[in-house]
Amino acid sequence: MNTGRIWFLVQRLEQVGARTLRQNVTKVNNKCSAKVNQFSTIACFGGQGFGKTQITPASATGFRYCTANSTVNKFDKNFIDPSLVATYDDIINLPENPGTLLIDVREPEELIATGVIPTSINIPLKAVSAELKLSPTAFQAKYGRKKPAANDPIIFTCRLGVRAGEAAFEAEQLGFKNVKNYVGSWTEYAENSSLLQ
Repeated sequence: MNTGRIWFLVQRLEQVGARTLRQNVTKVNNKCSAKVNQFSTIACFGGQGFGKTQITPASATGFRYCTANSTVNKFDKNFIDPSLVATYDDIINLPENPGTLLIDVREPEELIATGVIPTSINIPLKAVSAELKLSPTAFQAKYGRKKPAANDPIIFTCRLGVRAGEAAFEAEQLGFKNVKNYVGSWTEYAENSSLLQ
């Protein structure tokens, strides 16, 4: 199947509701070639009342998708609402806002290689859910910071804002209601702080 036809089918997905969306995704899965991997994530909007549906290439032969009834990661840097984005100014003002917890979800060796944003604590992405489930006493003992309550502000950062978005999503699923993704993450912080050479 040629690339133009694949694009036609994918673009057509933007015009349909959730039920038809499933049928068309199956059709695309059955017809697509390895060229599908060149396409970036596509945000589709179903018919009235269906809300946002995300289509993401998952392999050389198909798409992974969330129907309108599924949960979409609203912290994904490609789709995030500006109200959920922490800015560079928010980050540099953290010393004056000790109630806001900045969590860097990169691996420890990445922090050793690049440095860290002041006031941040390191919880690698794979451990975020488990660590946010710790008791307040255990969290305080391990990180030297008060465990955030459900309404306390938490900002997640990484290198480029992708893993931070995943961590923010996990935190929200655990019941944390005041969560942001520092989309610029270490790369923006380092550039603005003249730390990159």
